Amino acid sequence: MSQTTQPLPDGGQMILRVNYTSWEAHGVTVLVGVSCLSFIAVFGLLTAIALSAFNTRSTPAHQQHLFLRTHAAAYLISLLICDMIQSVASIMNARWILDMAVETGTLCVIQGAMKQISDVGLSFWTFVIALHTFCLVVLGITPRPYVLWTTLITGWSGLGILAMTGPAMLDTAHRGPFYGISGYWCWITPDYVVERATLDYMFMFIAGTSSFVLYSVVFLRMRGNLMITGKRVMFSKSSGNEGLGRQVESRTMSVARKMFLYPVAYTVVILPIAAARFSDWAGKDVPFEVTIFCDTVFLLSGIVNVTLFTTTRRILPAGSVKLPTFRMDKRAISRPQIVTEYDLESGSHSSHHQVSGTYHLKTYSSVDSAEGGPAGILVPPASKEVMYNS
Repeated sequence: MSQTTQPLPDGGQMILRVNYTSWEAHGVTVLVGVSCLSFIAVFGLLTAIALSAFNTRSTPAHQQHLFLRTHAAAYLISLLICDMIQSVASIMNARWILDMAVETGTLCVIQGAMKQISDVGLSFWTFVIALHTFCLVVLGITPRPYVLWTTLITGWSGLGILAMTGPAMLDTAHRGPFYGISGYWCWITPDYVVERATLDYMFMFIAGTSSFVLYSVVFLRMRGNLMITGKRVMFSKSSGNEGLGRQVESRTMSVARKMFLYPVAYTVVILPIAAARFSDWAGKDVPFEVTIFCDTVFLLSGIVNVTLFTTTRRILPAGSVKLPTFRMDKRAISRPQIVTEYDLESGSHSSHHQVSGTYHLKTYSSVDSAEGGPAGILVPPASKEVMYNS
């Protein structure tokens, strides 16, 4: 890997271009391939969720215990959207592979910003899911609707603000651009080491650690080893608390069980990249192959989340994932037909008129004037009822 640099006012070097070797291009190609698979999987799942939500829009939530009407579903969708952003950011590496080099520019800035949004977004929504499940299972609290909207608005607006904080508030004139070339792709540049830790890695490590702690407690609670009565917390060596077993069958607990593995999966996929980052901070050289492996595992987040969703039974109502059909008889619009009394009595009318009911047929006759010409006045006779039953 060779670099083209430019001196900065603070004495540092701004990286303008990084050339790939053939081996490095092959390694980055692996990341692009994994990202494409992840994007397809996540996009397909989001499409299925959208179709299910549309087809069950008029179904009462209590009738089929619809998962899509819960807070957890909104948080999961936000997590999947961040998976898509992560995949798109990595797919942008295809441009660098074609050029056999990473170059600064607009595309580089976009890729860097998208990588940061996806990193922080995945960690934030993972923590939200863990905390939400903890409240349901351990504390027995069902959050109000305003909690959902507050969390969604705060989360997404916070991600947008975070992505703009670096370029807007830091001294980029002397230290160089905030988003730029970082290794084999674009991200936060090496001149912002502290900002990398505080504005990206910190969120990932906090989310992973807190999710592990919260789900350890959730696991004990669901097994019946942990019992909470009022303000008292009791531990039991034996599992299988019958009272909790009945509670687990409730709607909120059912949702909680379905969401159990998502933060656990996130903790697993960030372990390799976390180990590589700690090694880098310790001053040890991280081989290129290790970097590719760690990023590949991290990019599998979308595929893992989709796999967890699709292997969960009855999370979407049966038959709800289908394209909506809009039936319309064009003949009834473009070629209106007049139904006579004979048609109704003989049954010779077309199918789109075959409806049971009472029809009032009125025949109008004209009244001639005294001079013998038509006066243009129509007089209706008594109504005649004709019954038809299909």
